[in-house]
Amino acid sequence: MFFSSESNIRAVNSFIQQASISMLEDDVYKIRLDRSLEIIKSINKNPEGWSERCRFNIHWIGDKFIDGLSSYRANSIEGIDSIYTNCYRFLCEFDFFIGAGKELSFELGALKSSIQNDALKLDSAISSQIVYASYVMPANLIKEFLNNQDIEVISTFNEKVEESKQLKSQWDLEIVEKESSVNDLKSKLDEYKIGFNFVGLYKGFNELADKKEIERKFLIKSLLGLGFLILLPLLIQFGVSLFRPSPPGTALFDLFSLMPLISIEIILVYFFRIVLHNYKSAKTQIVQIELRKTLCQFIQSYAQYASTIKKNDATALEKFENLIFSGIMPDSEKLPATFDGIDQLSSFFKNVKGS
Repeated sequence: MFFSSESNIRAVNSFIQQASISMLEDDVYKIRLDRSLEIIKSINKNPEGWSERCRFNIHWIGDKFIDGLSSYRANSIEGIDSIYTNCYRFLCEFDFFIGAGKELSFELGALKSSIQNDALKLDSAISSQIVYASYVMPANLIKEFLNNQDIEVISTFNEKVEESKQLKSQWDLEIVEKESSVNDLKSKLDEYKIGFNFVGLYKGFNELADKKEIERKFLIKSLLGLGFLILLPLLIQFGVSLFRPSPPGTALFDLFSLMPLISIEIILVYFFRIVLHNYKSAKTQIVQIELRKTLCQFIQSYAQYASTIKKNDATALEKFENLIFSGIMPDSEKLPATFDGIDQLSSFFKNVKGS
């Protein structure tokens, strides 16, 4: 704010101090100084208000006015006329922008009237300044106010409102179009989401199938190894019997020597059957997994088609679903249980001991 700055406050206080102690012999200058002093005191009491309402004169004569206040000295008439007319200009502008329903204080109002009434009695230079401040300056204030950029914006407010309405209508249409596009994108994204879900399901089945394939390869290698181990003792025993000379009375000894071999063969055959059972189960599980991988490729379209056709006939796809979605289970009733071979071996040894 202009009158609130530190340097300007010092100038105002300096003038108040010098004018208060000034003793002038000329009554005309004494009256001018006293009236100026009253206006300056009002400015000093409310610097923000005077700065806000007196922008026009602050712009044109503000610095000159402050210089005149700071340079005034007591008992001197130099500069009083300039201070007097400038104070009146500030007073007129302050009154002009005081606000709706407001008026100057009684003291300032009476002071303004006194200055106007005395205008004709003063010299022409002072009188012309007072006339300018009273009649010409308000017109200049209005002119500047109307030419202000902010006022121009207000004057075009109605045009802007109409443009805004048109723009809003365009935006509403664009929003409807964008909303339709967003809904289309949403439906596509939902389809992509479902598709990615089935891709993830297919990936899970595929990883499980890879594990089962590794298990199947291990089991088939185990079958080949057990098959070789089953034949190996027989080949060894056959070779020993073929090339070893047979003295009399060795038949019974050969019979008892075959007992461990038979036990080993039974155990190997039992484990061979268990591995074979696991091999068949692994193959069956692989087939089931492959079936489910195939189902993942068309199950989304099938779900949409089934929801439509079943509205008319709930059993229309029942046989198809039983065929497609039924599990493929291995037939385990004829396969050996875990301890069947051990029970058979126990029974065999009991019979041998009893004999």
